[in-house]
Amino acid sequence: MDSDARRALLGAPDVGPLFRELFPGDRLIVVSNREPYEHRWGQDVGDIEVRRPAGGLTSALDPLMRAVGGVWVAWGSGEADAQAVDDNDRVGVPPDDPSYTLRRLWLDQHDIHRYYLGFSNQFLWPICHLRPEITRVRARYWERYRRVNRRFAEAVLDEARGADAVVWFQDYHLALAPQAVRERRPDLSLGHFWHIPWPPLEIYGVTPQAGDLIRGLLANDLMGFQLPSHCVNFLHCAEELTGATVDWETLTAELDGHRCQVRAIPISIDVEAFEQAASVPDAEEQVARLRERYAPGDVKLGLGVDRMDYSKGLPEKIKALDFLFERYPEFRGKLSVVQVAVPSRTSIEAYDELTQKVERMVWELNDRFGTEDWRPIHLIKQALPPDRLAILYRASDLCLVGSLMDGMNLVAKEYVASQVDGAGVLLLSRFAGAAGVLDGYIEVNPYDPEDYARLIRDALSLPEEERRARMRRLRGSLGSIYDWMADFFRAWAPARRGEGAPMIETTHEEREGAQMRAAVDG
Repeated sequence: MDSDARRALLGAPDVGPLFRELFPGDRLIVVSNREPYEHRWGQDVGDIEVRRPAGGLTSALDPLMRAVGGVWVAWGSGEADAQAVDDNDRVGVPPDDPSYTLRRLWLDQHDIHRYYLGFSNQFLWPICHLRPEITRVRARYWERYRRVNRRFAEAVLDEARGADAVVWFQDYHLALAPQAVRERRPDLSLGHFWHIPWPPLEIYGVTPQAGDLIRGLLANDLMGFQLPSHCVNFLHCAEELTGATVDWETLTAELDGHRCQVRAIPISIDVEAFEQAASVPDAEEQVARLRERYAPGDVKLGLGVDRMDYSKGLPEKIKALDFLFERYPEFRGKLSVVQVAVPSRTSIEAYDELTQKVERMVWELNDRFGTEDWRPIHLIKQALPPDRLAILYRASDLCLVGSLMDGMNLVAKEYVASQVDGAGVLLLSRFAGAAGVLDGYIEVNPYDPEDYARLIRDALSLPEEERRARMRRLRGSLGSIYDWMADFFRAWAPARRGEGAPMIETTHEEREGAQMRAAVDG
């Protein structure tokens, strides 16, 4: 049985019956920019192969869809996608045993450049990660974002024709689609999970289309965010920029007679999948080979796994390591760090500049401190499959997650899930959402490289008993992706009926934030 089938058996069926219990008779429609399966040309002429795109969200939602059926609406990005669908742009998936429908949309080069690379990733992404100075505001980006969101909405309406359905939108690419659906089908229940941070009004307010985006999202019955602070920021923006009536006690916003409930529902990972991948029969041999390659003998192995993105704090991490080897020379030749830096959005100037900067900084540090038989940093500029990552996580003595701003950061959770030996140490930025839900990490401030270096030193010097105690706490605080789904559905069902949604394990923080906002307003 392959790993996807195991996940379908071990995780999603627990959520599948819950969905059917909470939404009896409803069809589930998931809507995302990325698709769960791509069709690509094989080596032989005319041969088509199926590939699973990288991404934790699509991998996690696929078993849910297998369990409950329904439709997944997404951009058809595979080179042979158009040849695999029927006349209505639909294809049954998974290909070996179809249990739900993938409905594909087609984006041309203008769509990709303006909707995806343009407005989504050169405006919304930097704004939400508190980097307004690198945004690019273009009228043609916004117009194409609106047009593509309308097309997603039309596909949803087509799939929901003549049926009772609940529609689950994913992330920042689709902020306008809920309103477009609501206008035509007010009877449908809409939910939306925003995976990245929501910035404070002082940052978000520079958005020329700020009110339009919020109106689009307020058409949902339930808006889910990673953290209570994101909920508070969103409601404050809704109140100030659209005139929505906000109830800070119940965390709801009402606009044009429709009420949207807002909840913090932090996402997680498929914990069991990473535990299994880190525990395969030859895992110890694989770990030994990795350590022999990167950290032979008594050398400690550090690890970073990040997309090549300015929100991940890669230059700051390298600067901290520079301080470490400069201030604490006893670690020269005693610590090697593998930094996986996955290329991302390479056609955007800010990402190209970041790549060049990181490569230069790594070269300079290795040139300054490295020797013939020891390299301080090994830079891997490619994505690694989850099974290989799990072994690398297990092999590492410490993991460095130094995000400058992150909605959650699932690398931190993947590391913890893969630490089946229980002796690794997680250094986690206070600015990553994971810092608000995990317990047992060492908190770092990536903007303070000297203190960052000191904390790396301290982590490497921790007694084994304390390392294991910290990892036990981390693993005890690690929820599953299926817990996240269940929490979202439990909050969504009463919101659909117009009832108050539960506060999902963050009641104290959410109410504290609401009280702070009420005090400011008062």
